[in-house]
Amino acid sequence: SPLEKQQHEKAVKIRKMTDEQLCDFIDEIAEGNTNQVKDFLGKLEELKGTGNGISTNIIKKLCKIAESEGFIKES
Repeated sequence: SPLEKQQHEKAVKIRKMTDEQLCDFIDEIAEGNTNQVKDFLGKLEELKGTGNGISTNIIKKLCKIAESEGFIKES
């Protein structure tokens, strides 16, 4: 199928990467995930106090968990 062909081509490209290219690729993925977590926590900050049960304390707790689990770097 077209999807399988696309996945195969991507996998071959990744397998042919040098160590440096592979490390850069992984770092980009990790940075993208970090940004998503930060974006999510930022969105929660926007939504606090709108009657949905999200408070400053909950956001702080979630930030601490995200930092301690390595999802984001300590601020």
